[in-house]
Amino acid sequence: MKATLIALLILIVLSAIIFAPRIYKDVKKKRNYANTYAIQNVGTGKDIRVHNAGNDNGTKIILYNHNNWECITWQLIELEDNAYLLKNLYTQKTFEPSAPPEPGVNLWQQTLGGSHFQYWEFIKQPNETYLIRLKDSELYLTITSDENNSDIILMPKQDSNNQRWKLIRQNPII
Repeated sequence: MKATLIALLILIVLSAIIFAPRIYKDVKKKRNYANTYAIQNVGTGKDIRVHNAGNDNGTKIILYNHNNWECITWQLIELEDNAYLLKNLYTQKTFEPSAPPEPGVNLWQQTLGGSHFQYWEFIKQPNETYLIRLKDSELYLTITSDENNSDIILMPKQDSNNQRWKLIRQNPII
Protein backbone atom coordinates (compact mmCIF):
# COMPACT_ATOMS: atom_id res chain seq x y z
CA MET A 1 0.00 0.00 0.00
CA LYS A 2 2.77 2.40 0.98
CA ALA A 3 4.75 1.56 -2.16
CA THR A 4 1.65 2.18 -4.29
CA LEU A 5 1.14 5.61 -2.74
CA ILE A 6 4.79 6.52 -3.30
CA ALA A 7 4.60 5.35 -6.92
CA LEU A 8 1.41 7.39 -7.41
CA LEU A 9 3.04 10.47 -5.89
CA ILE A 10 6.08 10.07 -8.16
CA LEU A 11 3.78 9.72 -11.17
CA ILE A 12 1.92 12.91 -10.21
CA VAL A 13 5.16 14.86 -9.74
CA LEU A 14 6.57 13.63 -13.06
CA SER A 15 3.32 14.50 -14.85
CA ALA A 16 3.44 18.00 -13.38
CA ILE A 17 7.05 18.45 -14.48
CA ILE A 18 6.30 17.20 -17.99
CA PHE A 19 2.94 18.88 -18.64
CA ALA A 20 3.10 22.12 -16.62
CA PRO A 21 5.21 24.06 -19.17
CA ARG A 22 2.89 23.02 -22.00
CA ILE A 23 -0.24 23.96 -20.04
CA TYR A 24 1.32 27.30 -19.05
CA LYS A 25 2.21 28.01 -22.69
CA ASP A 26 -1.32 27.11 -23.89
CA VAL A 27 -2.99 29.30 -21.26
CA LYS A 28 -0.66 32.22 -22.04
CA LYS A 29 -1.36 31.87 -25.78
CA LYS A 30 -5.12 31.74 -25.24
CA ARG A 31 -5.09 34.85 -23.07
CA ASN A 32 -3.37 36.76 -25.87
CA TYR A 33 -5.84 35.96 -28.66
CA ALA A 34 -7.03 39.14 -30.33
CA ASN A 35 -10.61 39.94 -31.32
CA THR A 36 -12.23 37.05 -29.43
CA TYR A 37 -15.83 37.40 -28.30
CA ALA A 38 -18.95 35.61 -27.25
CA ILE A 39 -21.69 36.72 -29.63
CA GLN A 40 -24.66 37.26 -27.34
CA ASN A 41 -28.28 37.76 -28.29
CA VAL A 42 -29.64 40.95 -26.72
CA GLY A 43 -33.08 39.53 -25.95
CA THR A 44 -31.99 36.30 -24.27
CA GLY A 45 -28.45 36.91 -22.99
CA LYS A 46 -27.51 33.62 -24.66
CA ASP A 47 -24.64 33.06 -27.08
CA ILE A 48 -23.93 31.51 -30.46
CA ARG A 49 -22.38 28.06 -29.99
CA VAL A 50 -21.59 24.91 -31.93
CA HIS A 51 -24.05 22.23 -30.73
CA ASN A 52 -22.48 20.06 -28.02
CA ALA A 53 -19.11 21.64 -28.92
CA GLY A 54 -19.00 19.18 -31.80
CA ASN A 55 -16.05 19.26 -34.16
CA ASP A 56 -17.66 17.70 -37.23
CA ASN A 57 -18.60 19.68 -40.32
CA GLY A 58 -22.38 19.88 -40.46
CA THR A 59 -22.84 20.33 -36.70
CA LYS A 60 -25.65 22.81 -36.20
CA ILE A 61 -25.16 26.27 -34.71
CA ILE A 62 -27.36 26.97 -31.71
CA LEU A 63 -28.15 29.38 -28.88
CA TYR A 64 -26.69 28.53 -25.44
CA ASN A 65 -26.21 30.01 -21.97
CA HIS A 66 -23.29 32.41 -21.67
CA ASN A 67 -20.02 30.88 -20.41
CA ASN A 68 -16.37 31.79 -20.80
CA TRP A 69 -15.69 28.66 -22.87
CA GLU A 70 -13.74 28.24 -26.10
CA CYS A 71 -16.76 26.64 -27.81
CA ILE A 72 -18.74 29.86 -27.25
CA THR A 73 -15.89 32.17 -28.24
CA TRP A 74 -15.43 33.43 -31.80
CA GLN A 75 -12.39 35.15 -33.25
CA LEU A 76 -13.46 37.93 -35.62
CA ILE A 77 -11.10 37.90 -38.60
CA GLU A 78 -11.63 41.14 -40.50
CA LEU A 79 -11.90 40.79 -44.27
CA GLU A 80 -12.89 44.39 -45.05
CA ASP A 81 -14.87 47.17 -43.36
CA ASN A 82 -17.33 45.52 -40.96
CA ALA A 83 -17.13 42.14 -42.77
CA TYR A 84 -15.68 39.19 -40.89
CA LEU A 85 -14.93 35.51 -40.97
CA LEU A 86 -15.84 34.02 -37.57
CA LYS A 87 -13.51 31.31 -36.24
CA ASN A 88 -14.60 29.24 -33.25
CA LEU A 89 -11.71 28.95 -30.78
CA TYR A 90 -12.55 25.38 -29.80
CA THR A 91 -13.21 23.79 -33.19
CA GLN A 92 -11.12 26.19 -35.29
CA LYS A 93 -14.01 26.22 -37.79
CA THR A 94 -16.68 28.69 -38.85
CA PHE A 95 -20.36 28.57 -39.77
CA GLU A 96 -22.42 29.14 -42.89
CA PRO A 97 -25.97 28.45 -44.14
CA SER A 98 -26.75 24.72 -44.33
CA ALA A 99 -28.40 25.20 -47.75
CA PRO A 100 -28.56 27.97 -50.35
CA PRO A 101 -29.35 31.15 -48.38
CA GLU A 102 -33.06 31.89 -48.04
CA PRO A 103 -35.35 32.79 -45.14
CA GLY A 104 -35.51 30.04 -42.51
CA VAL A 105 -32.28 28.26 -43.42
CA ASN A 106 -30.31 26.91 -40.44
CA LEU A 107 -26.60 27.39 -39.90
CA TRP A 108 -24.00 24.68 -39.61
CA GLN A 109 -20.31 24.43 -38.88
CA GLN A 110 -17.82 24.11 -41.74
CA THR A 111 -14.07 24.26 -42.30
CA LEU A 112 -12.74 27.80 -42.69
CA GLY A 113 -12.40 29.36 -46.11
CA GLY A 114 -14.52 27.06 -48.20
CA SER A 115 -17.25 29.53 -49.17
CA HIS A 116 -18.18 33.20 -49.45
CA PHE A 117 -21.25 32.23 -47.38
CA GLN A 118 -18.89 32.33 -44.37
CA TYR A 119 -18.59 36.13 -44.49
CA TRP A 120 -20.64 38.19 -42.06
CA GLU A 121 -21.30 41.91 -41.84
CA PHE A 122 -21.68 43.53 -38.42
CA ILE A 123 -24.07 46.45 -38.75
CA LYS A 124 -23.78 48.78 -35.79
CA GLN A 125 -26.97 49.59 -33.89
CA PRO A 126 -27.64 51.72 -30.80
CA ASN A 127 -26.16 50.72 -27.42
CA GLU A 128 -23.15 48.82 -28.81
CA THR A 129 -25.32 46.18 -30.46
CA TYR A 130 -25.22 44.76 -33.97
CA LEU A 131 -27.28 43.15 -36.65
CA ILE A 132 -25.25 40.34 -38.23
CA ARG A 133 -25.98 39.93 -41.94
CA LEU A 134 -24.75 37.31 -44.36
CA LYS A 135 -22.52 39.31 -46.71
CA ASP A 136 -24.10 40.27 -50.02
CA SER A 137 -27.57 39.27 -48.84
CA GLU A 138 -30.49 40.70 -46.90
CA LEU A 139 -30.54 37.78 -44.44
CA TYR A 140 -29.67 38.22 -40.76
CA LEU A 141 -28.79 35.90 -37.88
CA THR A 142 -32.05 35.30 -36.03
CA ILE A 143 -32.88 33.24 -32.96
CA THR A 144 -35.88 30.90 -33.11
CA SER A 145 -36.44 30.55 -29.35
CA ASP A 146 -34.97 31.60 -26.01
CA GLU A 147 -34.28 27.95 -25.12
CA ASN A 148 -30.81 26.38 -24.97
CA ASN A 149 -29.95 24.40 -28.10
CA SER A 150 -32.49 26.27 -30.23
CA ASP A 151 -31.57 26.91 -33.85
CA ILE A 152 -30.18 30.14 -35.20
CA ILE A 153 -31.50 30.80 -38.69
CA LEU A 154 -31.34 33.38 -41.46
CA MET A 155 -34.27 35.77 -41.84
CA PRO A 156 -34.97 39.13 -43.50
CA LYS A 157 -34.52 42.18 -41.29
CA GLN A 158 -36.99 42.51 -38.41
CA ASP A 159 -37.34 45.18 -35.78
CA SER A 160 -36.71 42.68 -32.99
CA ASN A 161 -34.16 41.68 -30.37
CA ASN A 162 -34.23 38.25 -32.03
CA GLN A 163 -31.71 39.74 -34.48
CA ARG A 164 -29.73 42.02 -32.17
CA TRP A 165 -26.37 40.87 -30.89
CA LYS A 166 -23.63 42.23 -28.66
CA LEU A 167 -19.99 41.26 -28.46
CA ILE A 168 -18.72 40.10 -25.06
CA ARG A 169 -14.91 40.19 -24.96
CA GLN A 170 -13.46 36.98 -23.59
CA ASN A 171 -10.29 34.89 -23.61
CA PRO A 172 -11.24 31.46 -22.27
CA ILE A 173 -8.67 28.90 -21.23
CA ILE A 174 -11.07 25.93 -21.39
